[in-house]
Amino acid sequence: MRHLREMGCSQKVFYKNQKSRGIYMDEKKNKEDESYEFIKETIKKKPLDRKKMWKAAGILAGAGAIFGLTAALVFAVIEPQISQAVENKKRTEQKVEIPTDEETEKKEEQQTDAGIDTEDISESEEGEQSGLSIDNYSEMYKEVLKKADKIKEAMVTVIGVKSDEDWFQTPYESQMSGVIVADNGQELYVLTQYGIVKNVDRIQVQFCDDTVVDARFLKSDTNTGLTILKISDSEIESDTRSKIGTAVLGNSYSVEQGEPVIAVGSPMEYKDSIGFGILTSVTNSVSKIDAEYGILTTDIVGSEKGSGVLLNTEGELIGVIAQSFALGDSKNMVTGLAVSQIKELIETLSNNQNIVYMGVTGETITPQISEKKGIPKGVFVESVEVDSPAMQAGIQNADVITEVNGEKIESMKEYQQQLKACNSGDTIKVKAMRQATEGYVEVTFDVTLGAL
Repeated sequence: MRHLREMGCSQKVFYKNQKSRGIYMDEKKNKEDESYEFIKETIKKKPLDRKKMWKAAGILAGAGAIFGLTAALVFAVIEPQISQAVENKKRTEQKVEIPTDEETEKKEEQQTDAGIDTEDISESEEGEQSGLSIDNYSEMYKEVLKKADKIKEAMVTVIGVKSDEDWFQTPYESQMSGVIVADNGQELYVLTQYGIVKNVDRIQVQFCDDTVVDARFLKSDTNTGLTILKISDSEIESDTRSKIGTAVLGNSYSVEQGEPVIAVGSPMEYKDSIGFGILTSVTNSVSKIDAEYGILTTDIVGSEKGSGVLLNTEGELIGVIAQSFALGDSKNMVTGLAVSQIKELIETLSNNQNIVYMGVTGETITPQISEKKGIPKGVFVESVEVDSPAMQAGIQNADVITEVNGEKIESMKEYQQQLKACNSGDTIKVKAMRQATEGYVEVTFDVTLGAL
């Protein structure tokens, strides 16, 4: 019993202690909570400063406006460039194609035993019966002038501008006629002489309506002195674009001595001049490096510095005025390069392609010359350019070229055609006949072609 009482007392003490401990723990927890609450309450958000807030908002708005304005200005500047680049990328580059002409045999006139064309007699008699007068001639020239007016849509004035200035602080300028020979829908191609664009700082072209635009030098040929300039359509106003045209390139192989001819451009050197006359010669030619060109001479008085084109009575371009090819006392007579023999050259220059170069100036050995002189038929080598592919291969003066790249050669025209079929850098076989003590012997050369 005692033992039980003691146990009961102990339990009471234990429960009392436990209760006290619980109270203590509760009080401790409450203090911690109060302490936590105290700390939590002391960390307060800073009150909003409306003045500063509006100031910050104003700064952000101003910065946004400046950024937007800057972006707009930058876009305005670069957007045309980007658009142009995208447009250029979309457009496929169009090559210039100029149809060539085939050389035809000249038709012999039917004559009587007396050597007079009976057809001409009948026409003359009809003329007398119809009563030809000065008025008839006047009407005839008016009709001819109408043909010349059509080509004026394609005629331009090329202006070469240098940065140097004269005493009046005016930039030095030189002018020369040019003609639009091709239009691929994206650019216009102007044929002119290299001298006008040599050593200039700016090239401009003046159209038939007096509008002036910038042009870009594309490529030139040292043999003929001809140059192609390119003008982007984007440089030309729509109104001007509707007024200009492209020259019709005729067939110079079909023209004959004595036919009427019109000189348009600057044949007398001064701008927008015109001359009438006849073709005095259509069979002359000039030999140049790896080429031969036909020459048209006229009885039209011009200038040594004249430029422009020659037209037939249909208004077709049959020659390009090139006074540098006039000979002797005829330098003041209008002379031109026959267009049929330079059509391939115009196409090559317009497409900015290299001119294949071997380095031989030659002359055709015709069957008549071959029989008379005892020289093999082919191309007689008059000269070989120094350090040219031909000289490096061993070709010499007086050699007669008979084969190029496996094809038989009997004329300069065939020689030119075979070179054009090759590319610069190609190594081709050239066969020639060389005079030795026992007569002509065949020699073979490996020629690595160059480019001009």
